[in-house]
Amino acid sequence: MCEILAIRWAQPRSFGEILPWAIELEKLGIAGFGWGAAWRTIEGHFEIYKSLGRLQDDTSGQEQLRDVHADRFLVHLRRPSMLSTVQEADTQPFLAADGSFAFSHNGLLERSEDLRPRFAEHLQGAGDSEVAFQLLSRELLPALAPGEALADLHRQMGGEANLVYFPATGDPWIYGGHRTNPMWTFRIGDGHAAATALHSADDSLFRLIFAAAEERRPVGETPVYL
Repeated sequence: MCEILAIRWAQPRSFGEILPWAIELEKLGIAGFGWGAAWRTIEGHFEIYKSLGRLQDDTSGQEQLRDVHADRFLVHLRRPSMLSTVQEADTQPFLAADGSFAFSHNGLLERSEDLRPRFAEHLQGAGDSEVAFQLLSRELLPALAPGEALADLHRQMGGEANLVYFPATGDPWIYGGHRTNPMWTFRIGDGHAAATALHSADDSLFRLIFAAAEERRPVGETPVYL
């Protein structure tokens, strides 16, 4: 039930420029159970901000990030499938310990509990997405190319899954495997972007938020780079 916005700029831009889009994604996508953002620093690694509140109400977080400049941003706006998982450990994006990549998922991974014992010592939360993050970072990325790793993650965990892998070096990868909230890629100015579709079966994502978007393409179960 979450919404995701990922964007790669040609040159660093401020978080303040994408903030209105993120707020509208949260409101129209009926999120508001926590939000987070990851961005690539000038030093070449990712940093992260997370909050358990709503983005539109988090004036402190908005002010803290508004003037952050980066060429890669990943924003996750949460409406969890299980309300028992509303805690900071389950708030996304997830960040590799060394800052080398950020990861987000939306949907419901039906086999997450089968895999949870395998990663129990590394898990802090109770949601399915953190299990996916551990599977990706500990087993799939060391063995497979990023696009293949995302596809294999969905194959192993089942259910509904939009997946975003945002590395500090190399291409970001997007995977669309959510039937009722598809992922789209598009160009907006000099940015390459991806966003979920507001759980709306029409073109509301573009009519209501990204009216200036060009090269609009739905993302399917063949991963694409951003």
